[in-house]
Amino acid sequence: MDVRPGKVTNWLRIRGAALNKRFQLAERASVHLDLIRGVSALAVMVGHVRGLFFVDFPSLANKSLACRILYAVTGFGHQAVMIFFVLSGYFIGMSVIDSISGQRWSWRVYLVNRLTRLQLVLIPALVLGALWDQIGMRIPQGASFYFGSLYKYYAPSVALRLTVPVFFGNLFFLQSIISPVFGSNGPLWSLSYEFWYYILFPAIALVAASWARIRNRFLYAGLSALLLWFVGPKISIYFMIWLAGVLVGRVCRTRRFGAPRMQTIVSVTAGLIFLGALAWSRIQWFSSETFADYMIGLSFALWLYTLIHGAREAVSPAYANAAKTLSGFSYTLYLTHFPVLLLLRGLFDPRGNWQPDLLHLLCGLAIALLMLVYAYAVAEFTEARTATVRRRLLQPWIPRTKEVAR
Repeated sequence: MDVRPGKVTNWLRIRGAALNKRFQLAERASVHLDLIRGVSALAVMVGHVRGLFFVDFPSLANKSLACRILYAVTGFGHQAVMIFFVLSGYFIGMSVIDSISGQRWSWRVYLVNRLTRLQLVLIPALVLGALWDQIGMRIPQGASFYFGSLYKYYAPSVALRLTVPVFFGNLFFLQSIISPVFGSNGPLWSLSYEFWYYILFPAIALVAASWARIRNRFLYAGLSALLLWFVGPKISIYFMIWLAGVLVGRVCRTRRFGAPRMQTIVSVTAGLIFLGALAWSRIQWFSSETFADYMIGLSFALWLYTLIHGAREAVSPAYANAAKTLSGFSYTLYLTHFPVLLLLRGLFDPRGNWQPDLLHLLCGLAIALLMLVYAYAVAEFTEARTATVRRRLLQPWIPRTKEVAR
């Protein structure tokens, strides 16, 4: 990354320092959140490795305790997306509130920051996904995966969704609204949720901005209602999970825990509640998937609050580096892994999935490691360059802009 002194770098440093005074995490909490973000992306990928390559639980030849545990801990991919929503609400929502409350809001800078973060990985993910799907569709033994519906992940077939209109629908975050996900890349469904939350929340927050003109506040109220109508009821309902992260940030500003011992007790209790919600969701005791997602999101938000207020002593460098590294390519891992996994699945025997014996578990582990290496390599050209690209895009507007919306 280019960190030479200059107009852009100095401006970002000054603005970042001002923002950090209002929006600061203890080092330990920041590292914990990095690890959670990275592990959540890993959970999505590992769940897809198990789902594509191994038999479903009812078809297990040996339902030993070890196999039950293995299938339980590799089945939290969907729940991990709820964690992403809460974390996104916490980080993005609070930076929006800080900018608006400080009267430094700029839609231009905010959109540059958000779109740079999203599109710098999304565009290569769409192109690479199209490449891997086109190769997979030409493998005779993998035809059933591309020209039929894969019941666990998508319908209709990949071939019907590998089109130019669907490509642009996903490029402009219209999947799950007026477009299906592009090709085989099922994880793209959540990206449209995230993007429209990024637009919807500032519009709602600006309605309450006391410094804004009354006319503009009414316009933002109308825009918020229009956006809620446009995205539809399901995305609107899940917006509440995203807002739980914002609520955590707001409460953290006004309330503090007592003694360190009490912090530990509350944090452990909240963590156990979150783990209980995860376990409950896996044994399907919730009345509906949406209700289960709410319980996951809200219980994680509670635990997040306790983590942010946890003890502030320094963490070990090894732990911090591992968390930062995994988090640094987690978004790329989430967006790029599935088309490659499906291609690999098409190259194997299409007659049936594997039983989780030692040999095939080692094969599954090798595939998961390959996905990590692949995502890390792609991230080096995309996600790792976000700050540099963002700086260059913002440079022409620095003299006229008061704030960088993080």
